[in-house]
Amino acid sequence: MRPVTLLLWAFTTSLFLYMPSSLSAQENAERSTERIIPQDIPPANCRVTLPSDGVYEPSSSKFGPSRTPFRFYFGTDKLWVALPADGTWRGPYPGAPSDFVYADKFAWKRNSRNSGPLIVSGRRLDGPAPSFIQTNEFFAYNPGGIIDGIRIPAYGCWEIRGRYDDQVLTFTVWVTSFSTQELEEITQVKALLNEPASQSSLSEILPEQPTRTKAIPRVHVDGETAARSLYYKVLPDTPTAATGTKTYGTVVLEAVIGTDGKAHQLSYISGPQLLVRAAMDAVGWYRYRIPVIPVEPSKEEDMEVDTTVAVPFPPPGN
Repeated sequence: MRPVTLLLWAFTTSLFLYMPSSLSAQENAERSTERIIPQDIPPANCRVTLPSDGVYEPSSSKFGPSRTPFRFYFGTDKLWVALPADGTWRGPYPGAPSDFVYADKFAWKRNSRNSGPLIVSGRRLDGPAPSFIQTNEFFAYNPGGIIDGIRIPAYGCWEIRGRYDDQVLTFTVWVTSFSTQELEEITQVKALLNEPASQSSLSEILPEQPTRTKAIPRVHVDGETAARSLYYKVLPDTPTAATGTKTYGTVVLEAVIGTDGKAHQLSYISGPQLLVRAAMDAVGWYRYRIPVIPVEPSKEEDMEVDTTVAVPFPPPGN
């Protein structure tokens, strides 16, 4: 296989690895999302999904009890999840505007043998925050489902929807911070592991990677190919000025997808000038599958990708 073809193949078929933006993206994140720590329990206007809304009973005992004091199964035979018994997800306070307030593993289960992608979307119901769409191409094991991440950009009341083949499962959760005691315990654990305190999820506590001593390999990939490795994106907010002038279209940006799966070094290529900042703000939340290149028969190395990102702004009402 030719080297360039191998790189493109590795980029488009590499397995998902768990886990720039410009200053304007950070500024807008601070402006458009509420980063304050909200109240611990859901407010009356946030109707979270609870066991009283129905508990799913799996047909097999290997999934364990359908309900415990801490979680319960919700859904149907074709698609179900484990939700917190109190309807609340808790995460550390983010260290930077582009950090997720909640990021953790999340399992979607099913009994059917269909193979369509799982599309997960989320929108905040009680305040401003970017809505997100996440695409999961494969169910990882059979029977069961897929274990992937759920990432929330702002605290608040969130409606989450999963679509798999002909099944749609919707639930609502309250996303808030850990208690002061829990945050102190997390900080202590991270200190023991010599980690920075700005990580956005307890599940991501891992030893720091060693500092690279050589250049990271980089390959150019066209925007259409790169887009196939985009698994998490948010919908851009159209600026008021653009709405008033009925400005819409597609903004094209140049970007470098780093080994962290984020788009860095964003620069403008084409599209309506009024929409450029909003496009960069949105791309700051994007997450890509990390491409790899074989360096030895038993080793792989992460690489960066030089590409373009197209951010569409549809006409009003579309």
